[in-house]
Amino acid sequence: MCEKLKQYKAEYGDTDVPRKYADDPQLGRWVNTQRSGYKFFTAGKKQCNGMTEDRIQQLESIGFNWGNKQQTWEAMYEKLKQNKAEY
Repeated sequence: MCEKLKQYKAEYGDTDVPRKYADDPQLGRWVNTQRSGYKFFTAGKKQCNGMTEDRIQQLESIGFNWGNKQQTWEAMYEKLKQNKAEY
């Protein structure tokens, strides 16, 4: 799935795959599972969907967005500015 996520990022410039991503529903569910696992893992909960430090590092190495809404907002705002400048 990491390879699919890398391909998504290459095409769209981010790792914010929608949960119900029509082109690849499995990828959307997987990304959502990673975010949930991260939240549980960092909170010290036992049910963390198999999340490990290694997986966290692997995802962060490709710029994975863990779901920080401010970060997502800022990224979308930058895309809006680029779009406005382009058109």
